[in-house]
Formats: sequence, structure tokens, C-alpha cells
Amino acid sequence: MRRILAVTVGGEPDPVVQAIRQHAPDFVLFFVTTEPAGGSRRFLVETTEKGEPLLQRAGLPPEAYEIITLPRPDDFADCFQRMREALREHAQDAERIADYTGGTKTMSAALVAAALLSGWSLSVVGGERRDTVKVARGTELARLVHAAPFYHELVLAQVRRLYESHEYASAAAVLQAFLTRSELHGTDQQRLTHLHTFLKALAEWDRFAYAEALELLRAVGGLWPQGCALLARIWNEKEGALGEEAVADLFGNALRRAEQGRFEDAALRLYRAVELLAQLRLRHAFGLHTDDIDLDNPKLAALPEELAGRLFLRRKREGRAWVGLVEAYELLVALDDPVGRVFQEGWNERLKDLLSQRNRLFLTHGLVPVSQEDWERAHSQTRKFLEEAHRALGRRFEPVAFPRWEDLNL
Repeated sequence: MRRILAVTVGGEPDPVVQAIRQHAPDFVLFFVTTEPAGGSRRFLVETTEKGEPLLQRAGLPPEAYEIITLPRPDDFADCFQRMREALREHAQDAERIADYTGGTKTMSAALVAAALLSGWSLSVVGGERRDTVKVARGTELARLVHAAPFYHELVLAQVRRLYESHEYASAAAVLQAFLTRSELHGTDQQRLTHLHTFLKALAEWDRFAYAEALELLRAVGGLWPQGCALLARIWNEKEGALGEEAVADLFGNALRRAEQGRFEDAALRLYRAVELLAQLRLRHAFGLHTDDIDLDNPKLAALPEELAGRLFLRRKREGRAWVGLVEAYELLVALDDPVGRVFQEGWNERLKDLLSQRNRLFLTHGLVPVSQEDWERAHSQTRKFLEEAHRALGRRFEPVAFPRWEDLNL
């Protein structure tokens, strides 16, 4: 593989020559200053009164190097920007090493920062010291610097930002890319591998792929001990069906979308949460499925004549007696279900308003996007209904929330 070396040039050329000879690059980037007072001069590379120039000593032909000048060697921002741009131009498939031995302290610091952020390996020339001023001549040795701890923290910071923005799939992808090329071992590698699996689990959970999420979460349950038990209540693995806790999970999902500013997606989830509550009540309490109501079920003997006529006609015309949101709640009323009684006590008209809002959404039938104000109004209305409905069932409504980053057992 082709090898590229970037070096900062100071007043002493020997360490630079040593780095070039040891790393044996195919191409060299020299970072120098044109200001003599800066302690790093271009003529040291091309020609010098102190003997052979760097190019001659290193045996570099004209096509094997490039000289980048730094007019302000003590200006970190300027050095960093120029170095970062130069390193980016050499981002092709190659082994890339940055040696920061020479130059001003600012130049060295800027090269380290630019190299680390650009994915370059680091090198420094060291040797035997009699003091802190300089290395004894003849003992110089270029060595690669172990930068894994820096990359570890850098990636974790990026993963945390994505996690706190509820971008779990993206966080998992960033971590996977790091783990693929990292040199971590032991507990550090195991910890990040577990975190990667956990992020994949949350990504599946966040898109309602509960079975896949539960399988992944069980492998790393220690990061969030309550997570497996909570998900097992949402998704009944044995029956392959949703539990009634899925309503609170869907509502929590809506809150995450709203935090991302995705108010349209969030509002649709509110509507679906209200619909899902009726569907699950009919299924769990009465064995009825809203996609095709069994009109011969004896529990429907007291069905209001108008509703019964509507459903029988639908079954005759379409082959199945399906019901939508409002009709599902009308069935719960006829069955004297606690949630049906809440619906009957004033919520029948308000939920029709929610349905009307749903139909005005851009992703359904409308033309105007959902504003934050629209979302907040729908959120308040939906939450009040779900709280009352759960209270009627003797339960507390608590939207499902994923753990905060600082609460994970990392």
C-alpha cells in the first residue's frame, strides 16, 4: 500500500530525515514557515548552508513531495486549517502518517489535531536524553504514537450526541465503523461492542421491530436492566402479539419524534396510539379484531342497531366488517368497557376532532405541514384522554422513555 508522510519542519533537520528514512514514504508533505523568526524555514528543505538539504538527504525526487507554507506558525487556527486542507487532499487509499517532531509548538499541536481528525496515524522522533532540551545525536528513532484512547473518546462523544438526538441507528453505524478499524482490546473492546449491540436494539425498538429488539437487548441487558422486562410487556414473544403497554411505547416514540422537530411524524403516532388502545382492548378483553369484527360473537348481541347495520352492510359489500378509530370506541361503549365509558363521557366529540386533525396532515390528505403549536395541542389532548382511559382500567399511563446516556451501565 502507498504510504504518505506529513512532517512539520523546524530548525533542526535531523529528526525529519530520520522520520523519512524509517517510515520510507512514497510521498512527503512538508509543513514549513516562510518566516525565519518562526524557527522553521523552507530553505532547510530545498537548500541550506548547514550541509545537504532535506530533499537530498532523504533522496526524494520532485514528484515525491509537496511543500506547504505556514505564514503564521504561532497561529493555531491558521496552521490547523491549512494542515487540515492539505491532509484532506491526500485522503485516498494509503497508509497516512503525520510526524509532529519539528516546527513550533503550535505547528506540532495543529498537525496532531488535524491528523487525528483526519484519521492519520501519529509519529514522533525520540531518543536518549541528557536533558529536556534535545535528544542526543545518533539516538533518534521515529515511533508511532498510540492514539487509540483519543479516538475512543472522540467516537464516544459523537455517539453520545447521536444517542441524545434519538438517532440510534446512526450512532450504531458510527460505533461499528470505529470498532472495525480500532485496536482496542479487552474490557474496552467488550464495552463498546456491548454498546453497539444495545444501540442496534434501540434502533429496532424505535421502528417497532420488537422481536428483533428483544433478541438484541437480551444479549446486553446489563446496560439497561429494566429494558428487557419492559419490552417483554410491550411485545408478548410467546404469542407474537402486542401487549397493551404498546400504547405507552407508541406515545413515547411520538415524543422522541417531536424532540427531533418531526411534528408530522409525531402527530401521526398520537393518532395511532389512540387507535391502538381501542384495538388492543377489543382484542384482549373481547377477542375481537378490528380488521374483521366477528359479528356472530355473542358479546355483540346488544350492539346498537345503527352500528350493527353499518357493519353487516360493510361485511356484505367488502367481505369483512372492519372498523376505524371511532367505530372501535363505539364498540367498546356497546360492550360497556371502562375505556368505552371514558369515550362516551365527552371524548367522543374530541376524538373526532383528533381524527379531523389527522386527516389534515400533509402525510395523509392535507397540504399544510404540522407546526409545533399544532403538535402541542394534539399532544395535550391525546395525553389527557390516554391518562383518563388508563385510570379507568386501574393503571397509570406513563409514556415509555429510553434511558438517558448517563444512566447507562457503560
